[in-house]
Amino acid sequence: MAAPMYNVFVGAETGLLKGITLKKSQWNNLNAIASADREKEICAMCWDNTDESKVCFGLKNRQVLVYDVDAQSVEDEIHTFDGGSGKFRALAKVEGKYLTAVESGLVKLWDDDEDKNSIEIEAGKDLFCMEQNPQKSHIIGTGGKENELKLWDLQRHSEPIFKAKNVKNDWLNLRVPVWVMGVQFLPGSDKVVTSTGHHQVRVYDPQSSQRRPVLDIEVDEYPLTAISLRYDQDNQVLVGNTQGKMALVDLRNGKVMQVYKGFAGGIRDIKCHPSKPLVASCGLDRHIRIHDIDSREMVNKLYLKSRLNCLLFSSREGENATVNKSEVQKEADVESGIESEDEDVWENLELVKTKTVKKKEKEIVVKEDKVDRKRKKKKKSDKPKEVPMIAKKRK
Repeated sequence: MAAPMYNVFVGAETGLLKGITLKKSQWNNLNAIASADREKEICAMCWDNTDESKVCFGLKNRQVLVYDVDAQSVEDEIHTFDGGSGKFRALAKVEGKYLTAVESGLVKLWDDDEDKNSIEIEAGKDLFCMEQNPQKSHIIGTGGKENELKLWDLQRHSEPIFKAKNVKNDWLNLRVPVWVMGVQFLPGSDKVVTSTGHHQVRVYDPQSSQRRPVLDIEVDEYPLTAISLRYDQDNQVLVGNTQGKMALVDLRNGKVMQVYKGFAGGIRDIKCHPSKPLVASCGLDRHIRIHDIDSREMVNKLYLKSRLNCLLFSSREGENATVNKSEVQKEADVESGIESEDEDVWENLELVKTKTVKKKEKEIVVKEDKVDRKRKKKKKSDKPKEVPMIAKKRK
């Protein structure tokens, strides 16, 4: 039997890496199910190389593992990255070296030979995102909560090469809060697009004289937690929010072109196919969905048993895969044990039973009430009326 070729790789809260073959709507766990642990939650993912033959995934405990797509196994070598605090916000590879970003704002390019040669950047506290420019791998963008967009050159990392400026005060003359949650580099230009926790999509042009956004769009009214460029069309991005809504935004006219349905929970990650009009999304409802960007049709939907954090959409053409039923059952047992605390709460709740009253019984009760009212009225009418006493005048 031919080995399966996976189209999509997804990282779960339980620490399981999942591979999806879209042609047969099937999926498998790619790492050991026995290692499922919330302390090993997969927080970030990236390709190890341009041919997409290896997947790097960063865990909550600050370890990075590598899955070999061709050998279909996780490599034995475990990379541990200390420094800063908090879990991984992003993971990338620059000329064979790991580039990590953590919540505290430390962005570090690690050198395997000598730690002295490692590059450290303090990008600001409450970091939420770090993105590498695919055209210029040494250029990265960072941002976070009350941490404006900054562009850094890893070759000259002492100061950012661009630092965005907040928009002007609102109509009440109040400061507009800053919360950058996603960064993307527009191909063919130096422009950068961001998504924010205050439902804004903004475009910055580092080559222009102004540091404020050249385009500012509001999308719905909930935080935008995921953003991805559309690669088969220029100047279009897809964004997803905490309420399970995904939209296609055209950056030329600043309008929402499409809205996609079918979600049942917050969206955590979105990735578009490198060459086809397809987009993959995952999130809290434990499903991965593949939509056709133009027709808005949901091409595929799979339930993966765990809350999902991040994904990678491969450009490789996948072959048919078979699901190992015993592995799926093992995973169900492990994940049910991990989530038993939540389930026990529901099981211990007292069942409240309610009595249903049929329509006929209701009609009988209503009729009896009417008869009783009529009887009471008759009893009142049978009583003799009292004649008021009138005092006679004396002659």
